[in-house]
Amino acid sequence: MTAPKDPGHPYAQTSNIVFNFHDQPISTAPFGYEHYISLPPTYNTSPDKSWPMILFLHGAGESQRAKNESYASIRHGVPKIILCYDKYKAGMSTPSIDIPLAPRLRGRNPHKGKSGDADLSSAPVSPEVCRIVAEEFITVTPSLNMGYGWNHSILTALLDHIIQSYRVDINRIHVTGFSMGGYGTWDLALSTPNRFASLMPICGGGDAVRAKNIKHVPQWVHHGERDDIIPISASEKMVKALREAGAADVRFSRYEEDAHDSWTRAYGDVEVWRWVLGQKREGAGGEDDGVVVPEEDIVRVN
Repeated sequence: MTAPKDPGHPYAQTSNIVFNFHDQPISTAPFGYEHYISLPPTYNTSPDKSWPMILFLHGAGESQRAKNESYASIRHGVPKIILCYDKYKAGMSTPSIDIPLAPRLRGRNPHKGKSGDADLSSAPVSPEVCRIVAEEFITVTPSLNMGYGWNHSILTALLDHIIQSYRVDINRIHVTGFSMGGYGTWDLALSTPNRFASLMPICGGGDAVRAKNIKHVPQWVHHGERDDIIPISASEKMVKALREAGAADVRFSRYEEDAHDSWTRAYGDVEVWRWVLGQKREGAGGEDDGVVVPEEDIVRVN
């Protein structure tokens, strides 16, 4: 377990839940992903309990490109829910956050397509969603600070490190992400198809030719029908391939009124999180059980 470090901004400060920023100490490359980790409030008082975990992969517009810019990575999705939980526990009945866009965007919403999507980062989150995500899961939010796209090999090494450092139930590891992170969700699952209990890609896409390799993993796919940044056809192709391969549990939520930002609606749905909480990996054991990266492939990152 690495010591937390200062993210260089105030937007991740919490008083009612552990939400710390860390470096990735082991990787498959000479670098790793900085990442946020939240722990359930009862983590330290339940020493015999193993916890389900959510890995959240943000979109390209949430990448950090300058020093101390990781706040861009926590404006949406799972980390937003964690921060709203902290505000809810502090007395805010309808919790919301107020985190600025990265300066490089010059006030422009990176998810605004031709349809003119609003930036919904400050949209409130229901207390029930906050409670489930913050109190029932360990959450991990990598912050991409290099290039474009998630590297499944580096993410796999990060997951290995988290599993070795925290009391994670290895049969209840879940992956979700939106846009670039939706692609990353499917790509990571295809690289380690027996590791995950569920997948929730939002406005993403994947390799439909290999979709049969993850047909056994429960999946809930989300996409806005008006999305003109990543068209809904990208999700449709994956869902079609999964169902044709015989996937038993593939849900597909299509949002008629949503453009690219379908994640605010999806992550704000308490039924989504009840579904995630109820998923458990079947056929435990095998090649993706516990630590995955061979020792000879590990790179210690300074």
